[in-house]
Amino acid sequence: MNELIQVVERHIGDGTIQTVNARDLHAFLEVGKDFTTWVKDRIQKYSFVEHHDFVTAQNLRPPAAGSTKARAQIAIDYHITLDMAKELAMVERNDKGKQARQYFIECERRAKANVIGAGWAAIPQTLPEALRLAADLAEQKAKAEAQLAIAAPKAQFHDAVTEAINCQSVQEIAKVLGTGQNRLFKFLRDEGLLMQDNLPYQKHLDAGLFRVVEKQYNDGRGESYTYTRTLVTGKGLAYIQKRLHGLKAEVSRAN
Repeated sequence: MNELIQVVERHIGDGTIQTVNARDLHAFLEVGKDFTTWVKDRIQKYSFVEHHDFVTAQNLRPPAAGSTKARAQIAIDYHITLDMAKELAMVERNDKGKQARQYFIECERRAKANVIGAGWAAIPQTLPEALRLAADLAEQKAKAEAQLAIAAPKAQFHDAVTEAINCQSVQEIAKVLGTGQNRLFKFLRDEGLLMQDNLPYQKHLDAGLFRVVEKQYNDGRGESYTYTRTLVTGKGLAYIQKRLHGLKAEVSRAN
């Protein structure tokens, strides 16, 4: 079976199930609307529920070809269950939708067949086979635990690097939001996110909205100085945008 749309296992709700990226489905269906408008409209119209039918994740995406934006933009991906994907494909009422729905049904059928086949193959028929299976499982568990112990530092390093890459300075965030650096610093202080020295409160650091890094510079005379710098995470940017929109809405209502 040719892969029309990538299907991956992802944790949603209480279990791990097959999912697809709604962006991939949107592209395959050749929908006329832009992705964000389309997916939000479908979620509202058909009453899909987050953490049951789909989960969201923020990602930095490079500017589209021909775009005047120079920086990567934060985009929200929707990872949807195959049940939701089948319904979205069906309501398009075109050949692409029918093809996608049949593809998802076949993906489900093959996954179930693999589970059943693996289950029958694993059932021991005699006592020696049962003992051998128990020994094999114990050995596999020991190997898996050893591999996890080895991989843990690498995983922590990867997470730290990823987090650092996704962080931006307040000056860079100000450009994204279309405002000035000093004005944004004042807003963050007024909103109780930063202290008077422009460093974040501990609770906002713990919440993953900001990171504080130490920088060094030389004054050209051999003297080295260390200073701290506040960086905004992708999660922090989304939070700041929400607070700004809320403030603008309040101002509009007051006027």
